[in-house]
Amino acid sequence: MDNDDASKPTPTEPAAMASNKPRPKLDLSSEIKPGERRRGKTMFGLVLGTLNKAKIEDKERNASEAAKKRQMIEQRLQIKLRKETDSVRRAEEAKKDKTAANRKEEELQLKDSIYKLRRTRLSLLANFLCTSDKIPEEDSDPTPTSADPLAPPPRSHPPPLYYLPAILTPAQEAFIKKRKEAVTEAAEKEWQYFREERTTGIEEIHQLRQRVAEEEAKKKARGGGDDDAEMDVEGDNANHGRDQDNSADQGTSHSHTNGTNGRSHSAENKEDKEGDSGKPAEPEAESMSMDVDESAAPAPAAGADAGTGAAGTELATGTGEGSTTTTEKDGTPAAASASAPTSEKKDTGAMQADDDEAVEY
Repeated sequence: MDNDDASKPTPTEPAAMASNKPRPKLDLSSEIKPGERRRGKTMFGLVLGTLNKAKIEDKERNASEAAKKRQMIEQRLQIKLRKETDSVRRAEEAKKDKTAANRKEEELQLKDSIYKLRRTRLSLLANFLCTSDKIPEEDSDPTPTSADPLAPPPRSHPPPLYYLPAILTPAQEAFIKKRKEAVTEAAEKEWQYFREERTTGIEEIHQLRQRVAEEEAKKKARGGGDDDAEMDVEGDNANHGRDQDNSADQGTSHSHTNGTNGRSHSAENKEDKEGDSGKPAEPEAESMSMDVDESAAPAPAAGADAGTGAAGTELATGTGEGSTTTTEKDGTPAAASASAPTSEKKDTGAMQADDDEAVEY
C-alpha cells in the first residue's frame, strides 16, 4: 500500500510539472498584415503631429500681448474671488461672534437676576423653621443635618411648609441661628463665584463685539478698494475688446477710405469746372438732364418767349423733384415763372409743332 501511494502523483502538483513538453509560442507577426502596420504608424504620426501643432499654437497664443493681458485679467479675477471668499468667511465669523455675544449677554442677565434673588430670599428663609427640619435636642450638636445649606427642602406629601412659632425653644433658637449663619456664608460665596463668572463673561462679550466692530471697519475700508479693482478689471476687458474690434475694422476702414477718396476726387473736379465757367456747379443728375433737354428741345417760339417775360433767360429742369427754375445768364437765380404742369404742356406743344414742320418740310 505504501508503494502504491508513493507512485501516485499528489493532487496538488500542476499538470505542467507532469508533462515536460514546452509550450508553443504564438507568432503574432504572421497575423498582422504589412498594410495594417503601415496604416497604424501613419495614424500614430498624425496624432503626434496634431498634438505638437496644438502645443505650438498654445505657446504662440500665450506669447502674444492679448494672451498676456488675458492672463493678467484672470489673475486679477482670481485675486478678487479670493478676497470675496475671505470677506464672506470673515462676515460669517463676525455674524457668529455677534450672535454669541448677544446670547452670552442674555445668559449673564438671567443668571444675575437669579443669583440676586437667591442671595436675598435664602437669607430671609433662614429665619424660619420648616416642617421637614429635624431639630436636634439641647444636649446634642445643633448643627443642621443638611450638607448643603442652600439646598431646597426635600419634596414630600404633603409639601413642606415654613413657619415661625411665637415662642421659640432654646434648641429652635440655636438651630435657626446656626442655619442662618451657614446660609448667609454660602450665599455670599455663591455670589462671589458668580461675580467672577460675570466679569469673565463681560470681557468675552467685549472682545467679541470689538472683533465685530473691527471687521465692519475693515469692510468699509475695503469697499473703495474693491470698487477700484472692479473698475480696473472692467477697463482691461474694455481695452481687450477694443483691440479685437480694431483688428476686425481694418478691412472695412480701408474700403471706406477708398470710397471717400473717390468722392473727394469727383468733388474737386466739380469745383475745378465751376471755377473755369464762373457758374455754380450743379448736381450730376441735373446736368445730365439739362444736356438731354437741350439736345431734344427745339428753339422756343415767339409766344413762349413772350410768356416767359425775358429774352435773356434759359429754362433749367431739375430731375430730383420734377420742378422747373429759371436762371439768368450771369448766374443769378430768378423767380419761378410757371408751375411744373404748365412748363410740361409748353414743351409738349413745341415738340408737336416741330414734328408738324418737319413733316411739311
